Amino acid sequence: MALVRILSINLLTDRADPDDLRRVIVEADPDVVCAQELGPSTATVIEDLLPHGHLDPREDLFGLGIATRYPVAVVRLLLAQRSGWIARLDPGEWPGISRPLDVFDVHLVNPIDRPWRGTSDVRRRQVNQITATHADRDVASVVIGDMNATPAWRAYKALTALGEDAALATGTAARTWAYTLFGPRLLRIDHAFVSGVQPISTSTVRIKGTDHRALIVDVGF
Repeated sequence: MALVRILSINLLTDRADPDDLRRVIVEADPDVVCAQELGPSTATVIEDLLPHGHLDPREDLFGLGIATRYPVAVVRLLLAQRSGWIARLDPGEWPGISRPLDVFDVHLVNPIDRPWRGTSDVRRRQVNQITATHADRDVASVVIGDMNATPAWRAYKALTALGEDAALATGTAARTWAYTLFGPRLLRIDHAFVSGVQPISTSTVRIKGTDHRALIVDVGF
């Protein structure tokens, strides 16, 4: 069975420690890194380790990017307020992959952002746009990132239409977000929804300087 490892991490508007980020990526050895709240210093680390894909670092909350071990075609995922990216892993470029795989990198807006009614509408539109684009592409996929939604929330339940929650499917679910940098993880808001490939395992890893743990997902063909 061919395996693809994907690491997703919210970098807290570039405040994640670059050296610790480098350590985690080297040790985890992912094939794909999906970054949210990506900034210049963290983008430099990721690009140095995984030279393909597309990174769009920003100084605000809107920086996102996908970096990969082998070449990919990357397109923008047009979403309300904060767009994402989609990378297609093609069998012609990726050893062992028998069919195309799309990796979606997404970051839903925070539900506590004011005005709440407007934010709720934006989140609903984002979820609808993700599911519509996912249906149009119609290949195996992993939709991964900071969803800003626990499994009890409406947005999460709507996103389950995309496929299996890899953490639940493999019995490896763990909380990913803390209120403070050094506090215990309180909520599981980073997710990977998998369709057309087999979820093998997930794990989480702390990276200094960010309030999220990295989510690492292995999928098999």
